[in-house]
Amino acid sequence: MANKPDYPFDRLEYGETIEVVPGIHWIRMPLPFALNHINLWLIADGDGWTIIDTGYNTDETRQVWEKIFDDLLDDKPVKRIIVTHFHPDHVSLAGWLLEKWDAPVWMTYSEWMQAQLNRYGGPTADIDARMEFYIEHGMEQSGIDGYRETRPDFSKIILPLPTGFRRMIDGEKFPIGDHNWRVITGAGHSPEHAALWCKDLNVLISGDQVLPRISTNVSLQCNEPDGNPLRLYLDSLEKFRDLPKDAFILPSHDRPFYGLHDRIDALGEHHADRLDAAVEACAEPKTSRELIPFLFKRELDRHQLGFAIGEAMAHANYLVADGRLSKAHDEDGLIRYSQVQ
Repeated sequence: MANKPDYPFDRLEYGETIEVVPGIHWIRMPLPFALNHINLWLIADGDGWTIIDTGYNTDETRQVWEKIFDDLLDDKPVKRIIVTHFHPDHVSLAGWLLEKWDAPVWMTYSEWMQAQLNRYGGPTADIDARMEFYIEHGMEQSGIDGYRETRPDFSKIILPLPTGFRRMIDGEKFPIGDHNWRVITGAGHSPEHAALWCKDLNVLISGDQVLPRISTNVSLQCNEPDGNPLRLYLDSLEKFRDLPKDAFILPSHDRPFYGLHDRIDALGEHHADRLDAAVEACAEPKTSRELIPFLFKRELDRHQLGFAIGEAMAHANYLVADGRLSKAHDEDGLIRYSQVQ
């Protein structure tokens, strides 16, 4: 079993900031979910500042930002807004920040495009298509109703983004202040998630790709029903293996930590255990909904259930691609998975 992460800082209260590395400030913002916070980063950038991720589109978040602008910026402007990926807790205030500071938004192309699709009702924002997909995988009506009631409307949560942006590419290097940073892209959690590595500071801003305590959500999406996001995610984790073992990790949730390689190992073990549990459960055919209790031992609320079935589908599709399960569309209209004999 891998070692637990080493946390050099205590948890911040909402709206608090602390300089965790010279020139890098940790900001903790509230979220209206069971996962009740997100970490944002403000980096000194010469005659200004760079923001990493934006927080969720609420009045409370904007008020916290305004206080930070008054107390911390030292009369220097925000020069750049970097967004790790398209999920609303990371991108939804990018338009507000851009309007306030006239600062360019930096994203990878796939994440910018996905944010635009969700903002304007594209395929992955089609709630009816998603619910039909979940029903096909065994979700009961109460779960469908719960998801509809708790899922945010992306067109209202994500503020309008600029029609132009600055594209980031895997392996690209650029300066923030006195130090160069390198983009490390990953997939599985989102299409082209951007983490940022600074060799000089020995710091990785990991976004949602590497979290110290919880596992990153990896879900199968209705617009790619035969996809293999879990394989993409596990392959992406290996891109961080070349970083030093003593790298300081700044994640989007929980606290900054040391122990990158141990955490990669732990995440691999975690998913391996879940995959084995899914195979064992499918001694008799199972829908993805029926796999959830085998993969999640804790009680899930209605919001979490939507994430859980996405994860169950992702694990099942991984096992189909790996030749350990077979996938059948049964006469009752449901998709079930069975052990390969």
